[in-house]
Amino acid sequence: MSNSARLNMALTVHGIPHVMGSLPTKAGERVGEPLGIPGLLDAAMGMGLAGVELGLPSPETLPPEAFGEALAARGLRVVLDFGVLAAAEAGEIRAYLQAAAALGARVVRVMLSRVLCGDRRALADGWEAHLQRSAERLREVLPFAEDHGLCLAMENHQDATSDDLLRLAEMTGHSPAYGVTLDTGNPLAVAEDPVEYARRIAPLIRHVHLKDYTLHFAPEGYRLVRCAAGDGVIDFPAILGIIRRNGHDVLPGIEIGAQATRTIPLLEPDWWACYPPTTTTQFLPALCLLWEKGRPQDEPYSSAWERGADSATVAAEEWDVLRRSVAYFQGLTRARGG
Repeated sequence: MSNSARLNMALTVHGIPHVMGSLPTKAGERVGEPLGIPGLLDAAMGMGLAGVELGLPSPETLPPEAFGEALAARGLRVVLDFGVLAAAEAGEIRAYLQAAAALGARVVRVMLSRVLCGDRRALADGWEAHLQRSAERLREVLPFAEDHGLCLAMENHQDATSDDLLRLAEMTGHSPAYGVTLDTGNPLAVAEDPVEYARRIAPLIRHVHLKDYTLHFAPEGYRLVRCAAGDGVIDFPAILGIIRRNGHDVLPGIEIGAQATRTIPLLEPDWWACYPPTTTTQFLPALCLLWEKGRPQDEPYSSAWERGADSATVAAEEWDVLRRSVAYFQGLTRARGG
């Protein structure tokens, strides 16, 4: 398949963790033959995608030169993943960025924290202190990234509000090397509407995780349940339209939600205590989405992995959800004429 005929999207490693060998079943069973990096690249090719997103392979797993050759041989673009920015030293980050630039990457996705479900209560010294540390680290490494033609794209990893990401842009002097990885499902983890979230941060979006969720009412608030793209509540045509108009060459990644269901406990008052005061109008659209499309709290929702299925069943489900997601985005692209 020629490069021009491919879907301008990437296959992300995060959506098939059992197949990749990083997530055992509930019983501790690992997949018999992990896909591996060459297999991931071949899968992207086989699905007609233009790129991949993954962490930089260790030299023992795949030396940088061999990794670069494997990408080039398949004509694949690459977005590289780094961990939590504030948890690493500036020198470590610069070394990673240098390796990324050598591979031809233009975007490195980074994480602000490992907070999930919007639940900041586990941060010992609070969210504001963590945000300040992250801004300090960004100021240390963004000039290096800019010199190497790279963008550090901070993901809203179920932790950051749109205000947080806009504040980081201000705190780092609006560096052209600062950007955002928009995970389309994760605004719901901080009680924001995905489309409104995308509109607010549109100029900063440099990478995307195209992830869908079904919404389920829960005693604590609501649940986010993994599903194939198009089966959940995310308005992908609206979000993709925003991204296409933001002036950047964005290679969206197709990502499936985590195997574990995420419960957003926004009915617990101390969950809100970790957020600055805000008007109800900012989170009202997310609640309207829940009331419009939320499923009953007693409706079954677990994945094969959550039900304790064996390795073959979990792997088959991961592949099925991924392939249906790719087919959905191929259909959207055909519908808009390429």
